[in-house]
Order: sequence, then structure tokens, then C-alpha cells
Amino acid sequence: MIKKKELNNFIEFSTKLIKQSESITLKYFSRKVTPSYKKNKSPVTIADFKCEDFLIKEIKRNFPHHAIYSEERGEFKTDSEYKWIIDPVDGTRNFMRNYAFWGTLLALEYSGEVILGIISLPALKEFIIAAKGKGCFFNGKKTKVSDVDKIENSYLLFGGLDYIIKSQYKNSFFNLVHKCPYNRGFGDCHGHTFLIKGKAEIMIDPKTAPYDIASAKICVEEAGGKLTDILGNDTIYGGDALISNGKMHEQVLKIING
Repeated sequence: MIKKKELNNFIEFSTKLIKQSESITLKYFSRKVTPSYKKNKSPVTIADFKCEDFLIKEIKRNFPHHAIYSEERGEFKTDSEYKWIIDPVDGTRNFMRNYAFWGTLLALEYSGEVILGIISLPALKEFIIAAKGKGCFFNGKKTKVSDVDKIENSYLLFGGLDYIIKSQYKNSFFNLVHKCPYNRGFGDCHGHTFLIKGKAEIMIDPKTAPYDIASAKICVEEAGGKLTDILGNDTIYGGDALISNGKMHEQVLKIING
């Protein structure tokens, strides 16, 4: 088990690090950036690389034996029980179009469990941080998921509708849509923040990598909610995610999985 003092040190380091990284991403957000495209056809910009390289450099300088898993530079494996998980610009397409709905994500795993996570949306001046057993904080104030406990009263969010339409649970998803009075396609970390702040109750994230949801997992759970894959497995490595305020998680799993 990680010691309280050690966790506090990680919190202090991570907060300072992400605050410093904001000057990099915001610098390029104010400009027109030309993307390149990865093998999976997703865009990447100079902001992604500059921010990620800065984060990796500082983590290696302060914790040289820790493993790192980052979106653009890949994995730096070690035999350490600690692994930092980085997404420098989550929502790159929004970033490219000068939409403010993007963020920098940083999480820390210890023995396979996420114990610390940050979701920073600098263009919106929003900063969310959570650590194991310490709660979740939005702009310095403790935040909790909503108390809504009925699907028929829930707000449903979703990302990547094209992925949902191609999925085996397409019909089940639209069944869930019909049961909820309100639905919107707020994807990526921007959507996750609505759950964390109690502004929505359910989110379907149909295509995820660990760096997309590692921060969200600890933040949602410390705020009182739940994050699993769509099959209900307690993991960030399932390739998709169901995020909820925890009150109807099992019900939603049953609906989605038929």
C-alpha cells in the first residue's frame, strides 16, 4: 500500500507539472496548427508532441525508475510498480478547430490500480484532480456525482456515435437513449467532467485507450461514481467505457448488453 506522504508528494508534483504544461498547449491553441495523421487516421499536432515531451522529461527527471505509457511516444517500460499514463491533448480535433473542449490528462498507476488522476481543460479554466481515498476536487472545491437514481431521470452522454452504430450493442444503446429524457454527444474528457461534476449520470465511451480514461476512472470513483468497460469489467484496458454516477450502473450494463 502506498504511504500517505508519498501520495501527497505525487499530488504536489503532478499539479505543478500539469499547470506548467498548460502554457505549452495554450500557446499552440491560439494559433492555426497543421496536423499530421497517425496510422489509425487520427490527427496529431505539434502541441501534442511538445506537451507530451515536456511531461515525459520531467517525470523521468524526478522518477527515473517509473514506467510511462503515453499516447504519442508509446511505452517506457521498467520493473517499477508505478506507471504514469499521459494524454497530452485529449480531443485533438476540437483543439485543431479552436474549440475549447480538450484537455491534458495525467494519471498514476500503482500495482495496476490508478491512484491519482488529473483532468485539465486549460482553455475552459477547469482543473480536476483526484487521489485514492482523498476525494475529487474541481477548481479546488470537492465535487461529487449526482444523486439521480432512476434511468428515466438521467442525462445520457456519448462519444463516437459512428463507433456505437458499428458496435454489437447498437440497438441496446438506442434502447437506452429512449429510456433517458436527455442525451448529448459530449465526448472525450469534456464529457467525463460532466459526470464528475454531477451534470450528467451516464456516459458511453465506445472507443478508448488507457490514456483516455485513466484519469477519469479515479476522478469519477473518488467523486462517488463508477467506471468499467462496457462488459462491466473493472479496467481501463477494455477498449471502451461505461461511466456513471454509480446509482444505476448495473441496470445500464444489463440494458447495453441485452
